[in-house]
Amino acid sequence: MLRILIGTGLLLMTVGFGAAGWQYWKTSQPAAATQAAAPVLPGASAEVAKVPPPQIWLASPTGGLVPQDDVVAYLRQDRFVPARTLRVLRQASLGSLLADGEKLPEAPFLQVLADIRAPRVAEGLCAVLTRSVAKECAVHSARVVDASVDPVAGTAMFQLELVYRLDDTGDELPDLATHVLRKDEVLVDLQAGDEGTASSDAALDAVLAAVDAACKGEGVGAACRPLRLSLDWKPGAAVSARAEIAWLDPLPTGMSVVPPLDTVPGG
Repeated sequence: MLRILIGTGLLLMTVGFGAAGWQYWKTSQPAAATQAAAPVLPGASAEVAKVPPPQIWLASPTGGLVPQDDVVAYLRQDRFVPARTLRVLRQASLGSLLADGEKLPEAPFLQVLADIRAPRVAEGLCAVLTRSVAKECAVHSARVVDASVDPVAGTAMFQLELVYRLDDTGDELPDLATHVLRKDEVLVDLQAGDEGTASSDAALDAVLAAVDAACKGEGVGAACRPLRLSLDWKPGAAVSARAEIAWLDPLPTGMSVVPPLDTVPGG
């Protein structure tokens, strides 16, 4: 009797699972048929082509890898980056920080005023950059130099840092894997009274003109771009400035570069 019951149970299980399997197979057929019958557009590939990620590394002339900060500063013009900056040390009149109708506070509060209004000192510099090489510019930091406030002369020294993005020239970069990144420094020293020393804006114009001339100079390769700029200016004094530029040269003969195995952060 027990054998009959077990046999009957197995038979019912087989029939049940078979019916379920048949039902699953039947319901899956329309979807499969629809997929099989889906038309393929003329010229369409059966597989979607994978877009390779942009290269975020560059080789140096010696075959090593360029520091990532410099790579990002050179390649990424879609955003502000720490290594593409303009740093300016300049003197300014405290009276130029006041709004219409305001008066300078007492001497103990001049430092506070200079700290609060320091971004105003940088306003004209962004305008110089954007009418020359930059697509966009912003003041990253502005502060008065400690102990630089002169209550008698009504002046103070300010340390300014601006970040900028370069304007798109429309020129495509060459194949980065077959080029190296070269850098050079452009020094600008103007004597007091020379053209370009009348104001910090004029001095920056002179620096940018020197950068443009250097990028067009002999021995400079493709896509020459400024990176870090710095400028010291005081009224009636000599101007000292420097600019870091970078460009692409073809790989030296016989050199081969091995791309980094790991994903480089920050790109």
